[in-house]
Amino acid sequence: MGIFQRACLLFLLLWTTCSVSPSLRVIKLEGSPYQRGRVHGHLLKNEIHEILNNWQYSLASRHHDSFDSLKCRFLRHTDYDKAIETWTPELMDEIRGIADGAGIDYNTLFLFQIGEELDAYYKTIHPKCTAIGVHKTDHQPTLLAQNMDPPNVLHGFPTVLHIVDSNGLETFIYTAPGLIALNGMNNRGIGVTCNSLAPRSIKKTGLPVAFVVRGILKQTNTDSAVSFIHSIEHANGQNYIVGGPQRARSFECSTMEVNEFIPSETQALTYHTNHYLVDAPSQYCSRLLSLQEEIQKRDYDLAFDDIKRILSLNMWDKGRPICNPFTYGSTIMILSDKPELYIAPGMPDRTPYQRLVFE
Repeated sequence: MGIFQRACLLFLLLWTTCSVSPSLRVIKLEGSPYQRGRVHGHLLKNEIHEILNNWQYSLASRHHDSFDSLKCRFLRHTDYDKAIETWTPELMDEIRGIADGAGIDYNTLFLFQIGEELDAYYKTIHPKCTAIGVHKTDHQPTLLAQNMDPPNVLHGFPTVLHIVDSNGLETFIYTAPGLIALNGMNNRGIGVTCNSLAPRSIKKTGLPVAFVVRGILKQTNTDSAVSFIHSIEHANGQNYIVGGPQRARSFECSTMEVNEFIPSETQALTYHTNHYLVDAPSQYCSRLLSLQEEIQKRDYDLAFDDIKRILSLNMWDKGRPICNPFTYGSTIMILSDKPELYIAPGMPDRTPYQRLVFE
């Protein structure tokens, strides 16, 4: 085979690899938190090891230090255990189960759960994610949607954890192998998205983001979910949109306060990206401008297909891509009395949405 033919073959292989999105894997988890974690770790052992190896290498390269040194320094100067044991104690057992099932050092896996806090501590925040919440109307239920844009080290194995509690609560959690949550919804019609906010301060003893998401998804109604957000101490800056059967509400959370963001231009919906919007922000990300423009073009009346089109907008030529290479997946939650979750496990401009329903 000549050089030209080899080059063509290599290009074809690279194009195919980049164009084909990985398939979505759904794993059902039952039993105690530890048992659920152990099954998670066992079933996704190879994927967890691959992701953690890439993640550790990325951290070490970015900070010009060994991963063990970074880990020890961070864990020595923070203490999240008390907050987790206070508000989401079962998740400690779940993480132990994942670590045992996958054969991973517990402290390493715990650190993996608090990547948002680690980035804030080392001042390497990665602006990401675009979220929309549309309130219930006479002709459609509440809609909650998000493009999830985590760092590329988490990409490759899109996963849904279908968790079934003994009390009948079922939850779909979109995540990466080994990670307890990115976003999700439960069978009581409660859903949550989360977007990173530039930290105004870092609380080294608050509740980390992934645990906040899981705590919200343990709630069975909107009032208790909102109360949970207000009752905890937040470790980091984050915006949560909480959707329920009647409406979606957006909360900008910092270590100092929780403020609800209500768009001044409409009472029909809410949205968010990565900058504080409540108290006269000094800057906007390009995705926010694109999002506001697309919502305005539709006269603030968004249906399911409108949201799909907005989240699929890949406007690199304008420098304002809502859908972008960091988009690990796109989720649309229909928060009716029979909740439905639609997931595109990759960039939604080229990856079909798949429908998941509770049994």
